[in-house]
Amino acid sequence: MAAANGALAEGAAAGSRGSAAAPSGRRELKVVIVGDGGCGKTSLLMVYAKGTFPEQYAPSVFEKYTTSVTVGKKEVTLTLYDTAGQEDYDRLRPLSYQNTNVVLICYDVMNPTSYDNVAAKWYPEVNHFCRGVPLVLIGCKTDLRKDKEQLRKLRASKQEPITYNQPSFSSHLRARTAAFKLFDAQVQGTRGKQFVSRSMQKFIWSAQQNVVKT
Repeated sequence: MAAANGALAEGAAAGSRGSAAAPSGRRELKVVIVGDGGCGKTSLLMVYAKGTFPEQYAPSVFEKYTTSVTVGKKEVTLTLYDTAGQEDYDRLRPLSYQNTNVVLICYDVMNPTSYDNVAAKWYPEVNHFCRGVPLVLIGCKTDLRKDKEQLRKLRASKQEPITYNQPSFSSHLRARTAAFKLFDAQVQGTRGKQFVSRSMQKFIWSAQQNVVKT
């Protein structure tokens, strides 16, 4: 991939080196989430940051959520940026990448096209604007893998749900990325919320361990 140019590239590069310390001894970490429209990005962030699951789908343009986590004796403020996945926003979305510390790339496990777009669109875009920034690849809507109606529709088009061990791109990305993590996210229900909270904290922290330092 060619290196990004201009001020935006400089901001992204700075983000890959580290984040500035927040007031009162806090650390700040900027996390940007990308992926196709409707793949589950917003639900994931709302469950993690607010503990609530949106009942209706409302396309996001650019939203920001803030939450705090404590790992060891470090208190970290996470600023989570939700971006629009629709093509209409392709020219505006890169503005969100400035000073990013971790990028979450999401796909819908019941929509193979959204998984294919990780390789075709999202990884190339993120690698261009946030080269060297740790990545987390997240499969959303895993509860629908057992939904009979959803499975019927998918199989009617001769497709199958994307699985955690899906061969191909995940292995390719692991080989090309210094800090890469992969997990499935089931966000509905109490167990889902607890799982998302634990997993997001674990994987974001693991992916950016070279960013927040003592």
